[in-house]
Amino acid sequence: MLRKLVPVLALAGSASLLAPGAAGAWPACVTRTAPIHTGLSELSHTRQGRLLTLTLHSRAMQGDEHVDVLLPAHYDSSGRTRYPVLYLLHGALGDYTSWMRNGAEAIVGRMPLIVVMPDGGTGGGYSDWFAAAPSFTGPVPAYETYDIDELIPYIDRTLPTRLGPGGRAIAGLSMGGHGSTKYAAEYPGTFGYVGAFSGAVDIELPVYQAAVQQCTWGDPATEEVVWRDNDSTALAGNLKGVDLFVRSGDGTPGPYDSPTRSRDLVETVVGEMNRAFVAALRKAGLRGVDAKLGKGTHTWPYWRQDLREFLNWLRPRLRHPFKVPREFTVESAHTDFSAWGWSFQARRKVREFSYLRVNGDELEVRGSGRLEVATPSRFAPRQVYLVGRRRLRADASGRLRFELDLGPSHTQQQTEFGPMAASGWHRVRVRIRSGA
Repeated sequence: MLRKLVPVLALAGSASLLAPGAAGAWPACVTRTAPIHTGLSELSHTRQGRLLTLTLHSRAMQGDEHVDVLLPAHYDSSGRTRYPVLYLLHGALGDYTSWMRNGAEAIVGRMPLIVVMPDGGTGGGYSDWFAAAPSFTGPVPAYETYDIDELIPYIDRTLPTRLGPGGRAIAGLSMGGHGSTKYAAEYPGTFGYVGAFSGAVDIELPVYQAAVQQCTWGDPATEEVVWRDNDSTALAGNLKGVDLFVRSGDGTPGPYDSPTRSRDLVETVVGEMNRAFVAALRKAGLRGVDAKLGKGTHTWPYWRQDLREFLNWLRPRLRHPFKVPREFTVESAHTDFSAWGWSFQARRKVREFSYLRVNGDELEVRGSGRLEVATPSRFAPRQVYLVGRRRLRADASGRLRFELDLGPSHTQQQTEFGPMAASGWHRVRVRIRSGA
């Protein structure tokens, strides 16, 4: 997908950013209407040395998916040893074998780590497609639901993994860098450690939109809410509490290039994306960000080195307990979403963001319609608590479940964003206290 930037930039005559709409009218798109169902079953598995290759049938993808899993050296399958997991994502035009074909086993070495390498398609992967072109045949891909709701639970169910964000990392190159940062921002608390190598981390960059011209997220002129809901830079504030590792070149020849090589236009745009992403992280006040943006091109020698550095960065972090943030904010236009053990389900007529702030046992929400809430399992089972003015009993797992009324649902899809987007929206605050 990123390779489409080359002809677009060449036509523009420079690597400068294009204005929105520079590539002409958006193609016709057919919006997905069928719901996405989940359910995963294993069809086969083979093992050669440390490499386990799985074939899985996914209801979300409505087809068979392949996954490479690199097991640790001296792997203990008994369950007595619990291993952290790295989900390692490939880029556009790659597949689930890309990392292994480019030296992942040697780079990982003897690190006690399970590495899961799923297939993300050739372009537009790591998202549930909003729409498809009229000529598209076959099921509309739902990579996000497959990865988050099917694959991760399957891996945790069948392999001796260390559960929770402290035992789960995700990283990827190019399109996979978009997937790694986006998944972490969309589902805070799923991954504790995130890496992006030349990542497409700002998909709303005008030159990128001008280049891709496809239906994955619809027409940005009418579906900006969909683009923002899949954009790592727009969701940067959701990444509070996550440790981040960011590497990118700027398109000029670097240490792995011939000094006479011409400028790499793809990495030029990727570098612009990463500068915007890092700026958004800093604006949101995030700590724990290790970012290096320098010279280099959109090529494998850099990504192999990025993985080496990422694993060296990750290794000491996995030795210490992971601390879940007490206070965080979340923006999401999903109907169902979660954050740090909290679960939410929005009931509204249009696609728009819910804006949430959690501080300990206090919750503040801006939105419209109704929002169903389930707390983390940290309350005394069967005990009574005050949620605002309501007396509610925690369930057997120690979760409280309640619904917030945010007023009548808006009837027009959200088109305004930024700090003041929800300034006139209904706001609800609740505090959870002991009801004894």
